[in-house]
Amino acid sequence: MRGASRVTLWVLTLALATGAQAQSLGEAARREKDRRQRAPAAAAKVYTDDDLEATRPAGAEAERAAEPSPAVSPEASPSPEAPDPKRDPALRSRWRERFTLARARIKEAEAQAWVTRVEVVFVSSVPVQQRVRRLEENQALRDARQALADLEEEYRRTGLPPGWVRE
Repeated sequence: MRGASRVTLWVLTLALATGAQAQSLGEAARREKDRRQRAPAAAAKVYTDDDLEATRPAGAEAERAAEPSPAVSPEASPSPEAPDPKRDPALRSRWRERFTLARARIKEAEAQAWVTRVEVVFVSSVPVQQRVRRLEENQALRDARQALADLEEEYRRTGLPPGWVRE
C-alpha cells in the first residue's frame, strides 16, 4: 500500500506541475497579445533604387560596369521585343537533342570500354581460370563524360528550366 501512495503522490505532483506550466504559458500568450495591441503600428519602410544608389560607394558603379555579366550568353538573354525563350518548343527540342546525343556518346564509349579478361582464381587451393568482364575507363569515355558535364554547365548558364533536359 505504501508504494501505491508514492505513485499517487508522484502522479498528483506531475499533474499540478503540468497545470501550472500550462497556465503560465497561457498567461504569457495573453501578455504578448496585449503588448502587441498597445504597441503603435509602425509603417514599413519601402526602399527604392534611389535609396540604394545613395548607399552605394562612389566607385562601385564603375567596377560593376567593368565586371563581365553573369555567365548567360548574349543570345540567351531576351530582348524586350523577343518572345520568352522558355516558351519556345523548338529551343527545347534542340537542347533535348544535344543532351540525347551526349548521353548516347557516353553509352557508346562505355560499351567499347568493357573488356573481357581471363583471370585465375583459387578454389580450394586449385587454380581455376574464368572469364571476367570489366569496365576499363579509357580516354574516349572520359572525354564523353566531360562533354556531357560541359553541356550541362552551358545549359545551366542559360537559365532555362532544368526539366527540359532530364532523362
